[in-house]
Amino acid sequence: VQVVPSNSSLIRKYEFYKEEDGSALGTIYFDLHPREGKYGHAAHFTVQCGCELRNQSSSSSSAEYQLPIVALVCNVSPPFAHTGSTTDTGTALLSHSEVETLYHEFGHAIHSLLSRTKFQHLSGTRAAMDFVETPSHLMEYFVWNEEFLNIIARHYITGERIPPKQIQNLIKSRNVFKAIEVKTQCVYATFDQIIFGSPEAWRGVDGTITTTDVFASLHRENNIPYVDGTHWHSRFGHLVTYGAGYYSYLYASIFSADLWNTCFAGGTKAFDSDVGMSYWNNILIHGGSKDPNLMLRNMLGRDPKAEGFFNFS
Repeated sequence: VQVVPSNSSLIRKYEFYKEEDGSALGTIYFDLHPREGKYGHAAHFTVQCGCELRNQSSSSSSAEYQLPIVALVCNVSPPFAHTGSTTDTGTALLSHSEVETLYHEFGHAIHSLLSRTKFQHLSGTRAAMDFVETPSHLMEYFVWNEEFLNIIARHYITGERIPPKQIQNLIKSRNVFKAIEVKTQCVYATFDQIIFGSPEAWRGVDGTITTTDVFASLHRENNIPYVDGTHWHSRFGHLVTYGAGYYSYLYASIFSADLWNTCFAGGTKAFDSDVGMSYWNNILIHGGSKDPNLMLRNMLGRDPKAEGFFNFS
């Protein structure tokens, strides 16, 4: 990885290269901190897709490859100067939740960075809707891994690691209220399916039922708390970008859990380079050019199973 100077102190440009031969892989811009007028959420954007480029003036059948350029955009806590020095550029102290969001989006970014497809519209995250969240969910597992946390989590002044007991308690907290979290996701996915279905099916005979009515009803039917007079779904951006496909968040969690528990051995092989290369060559490299079922079978050695998702130990 090579860090390239940027015109902004808050934006970092990273150029990635293969360790074996030094060949270029692509570029990721990290725009992680909030500023006025900036997009207010967290997302990965493909600035330039990877694809084959054929030289029309050449009789050769070989093709150059257009390297991907990716922007990883977040709004995590900004840096602050803590030493009083005029040369102190500041330190950003992130909550664990912010780190999880960062690595979720990084999962998308490496999907775009490491795919090698013939056509740009099949590059990286231009994949099947109900599979595309698999790499991002898989990266989230790393921030709940004790070995990984011991590497990235240090006191910003002393460099001291988080005490083992504190890390263990953090990991245990992941499954607190897990059932209601999953059920809430089911409500969101069902709501998404309903409102992108036939309006006649949910607006009622006289057409007076609103999306807020549907949202509230689904919460009550599933025993999820709902506050009357609110309309949270009006700011639920995924209804637009994932229209009728929001279920893919939960669906892809099944695949990422299976990959983590089977191939990465529940975290004991989190840093195994052979597993990482297998993940690249069996899944990431294909982008959206290969059937996800085939990719998962090749990686897992069998059809995917749901049991790993319900492993809350």
